[in-house]
Amino acid sequence: MLLSKKIRVVSNASPLIYLAKAGRLHLLRELYTELLIPRKVFQETSGSKESPDALLIASAVDDGWLGVEDSAHKEVNQLAESAGIESGEAAAILLAREEDGLLLIDDKLGRSAAKILRVTCLGTVGVLLQAVSKSILQHDEFITILDRMLDLGFRLDSKVYRRAISIAKNLSD
Repeated sequence: MLLSKKIRVVSNASPLIYLAKAGRLHLLRELYTELLIPRKVFQETSGSKESPDALLIASAVDDGWLGVEDSAHKEVNQLAESAGIESGEAAAILLAREEDGLLLIDDKLGRSAAKILRVTCLGTVGVLLQAVSKSILQHDEFITILDRMLDLGFRLDSKVYRRAISIAKNLSD
């Protein structure tokens, strides 16, 4: 009997923040059996306890489905400086590499650094598309969430937006 390998998922700040702002943070719990964030990302996402998204993220940690890992990587600052990325992104990349897991990250520079280190990446739009492919979301919900995230400041190229809607439509059919 073959046992399937449990995939660990590590998230950077932006997927957590925008899914929480759109009221859909729970999608991460539904999609992934184990979700981790480095302490630096937790500090970035829950720093302002007054914001609803920070409260949702802190609550996910308190509920135990979002794990916080203390990474003692000396490489974090080195990677952040050399790649021109934030220390939270560097910590998430290094944790995903250490866990041999999937990295949820939107930042282009961060994704490039992760790819150099052979870390598999998926952005927030990819997470939403996974939810559509698993029938957790319907096509119209996908568009509503995506538009809501854009209204909240999520940046997405118009070509990527149109392509994502097309992919979601095909997945829903």
